[in-house]
Amino acid sequence: MNSKTADRPVVLTEYDSAPIQLNADQECVLRRLARGRITILPGDAVNTWRITTSSYVGTIVTPDVRILIRPKVATANLFYLLEASGKPLDIGHAVFDYDKTRDLIPSFATFYARHLEKALGQGVPRAYEEVQERLPGIRGRVDLPAQLRLAGVPVPVECRFDEYTADTRLNRVLRGAAIRLLRLPGVTMPTRQALQRLVGLLDEAGPFRPGDLHTPVVFTRLNEHCRPAERLARMVLVNETLHDSTGASGAGAFLIDMNTAFEEFVAARLSNYLAGRLSVCAQRTQWLDITKSVKIRPDLVFKRSAGEIVYVADTKYKITPDGFGRDADYYQILAYASALNVPEGMLIYCQRDGGVPPGEIEVGRLRARIVTWALGLSGTPNDVEHRLRELARQIVNRIESRKQWEIDAGSLRPDG
Repeated sequence: MNSKTADRPVVLTEYDSAPIQLNADQECVLRRLARGRITILPGDAVNTWRITTSSYVGTIVTPDVRILIRPKVATANLFYLLEASGKPLDIGHAVFDYDKTRDLIPSFATFYARHLEKALGQGVPRAYEEVQERLPGIRGRVDLPAQLRLAGVPVPVECRFDEYTADTRLNRVLRGAAIRLLRLPGVTMPTRQALQRLVGLLDEAGPFRPGDLHTPVVFTRLNEHCRPAERLARMVLVNETLHDSTGASGAGAFLIDMNTAFEEFVAARLSNYLAGRLSVCAQRTQWLDITKSVKIRPDLVFKRSAGEIVYVADTKYKITPDGFGRDADYYQILAYASALNVPEGMLIYCQRDGGVPPGEIEVGRLRARIVTWALGLSGTPNDVEHRLRELARQIVNRIESRKQWEIDAGSLRPDG
């Protein structure tokens, strides 16, 4: 990456646009790295392009340009949003150089290194994993189908056994994220040294496998302390363009989808605040129709202890300038409420600008209600927590008041 790229980056905010000078080859490299997460359209002049950002924030680096996409939320709240657990880690001033540089790559790398250091400070987590291996003697149990395929040869023996090992899915994910961050341009030397040391601590874990992300890690009291680091590691590993497949020197990208970050943050915090009263199921597949042929995936489904679904909500990161949600958002939550047979659903918006949407609407003959809640991310993390606690209280109150309304309405019926 040349000095001009580093000294004069293109700085934009979410949902912003700017012109940029690139020749055809440079535009191709940028397009490969962006993978559709920014829009690149021809400009008015030759070799001029207009890039438009969406809900993704972060850094895209090519040998010729460095694009920094800033979120509209405050820096401290951005990293607090990414933690989701509600237990912020004191990582010092290093990560908040982001206030000055607006470059997410070095800041996030430091952020992840500090979380991984804290997790591994309690030791490298181990677990019993089933292993299949050919051995000169019997260990565990013999895998008979596999042994028969050896055409009667008595040794080696195909064995299956449980081994207490550090080569677990969790450790492969943690180690794989650290290795991938080391490949990114812009990571500071102290952070590189910290990441290299952490990779060494996890050297018993094998290479990261794409399948490691397909199955959620099972957390217990023995590895619960690794949950925040594992969540950040997944953010790194799902970024397929962290290294340019064309092999361009100094090229890479790290982009975070603020839609997903906001959804996961709200789900995690509401789960904490509603524990013992309601269970919160995030992104679980449900069915729109009785025959279960059409799938739906509400962001949040609220259940009582007996498993009864009592409320549904959807989170939306972007609000329209006039304060109203998009029509499709209202249709979506109405479909969820109808399919799950609950009388009310909620749209939870990230309130950043624009007016506040109408707090409640009633839908015609269905008598279903759609409630909107504007969750502001301004102020300090404590301010955001206060708003989340109030949101949790409101959800409980609305469920209870609706239940009482149904009881009262039932008592007025002739057969009640």
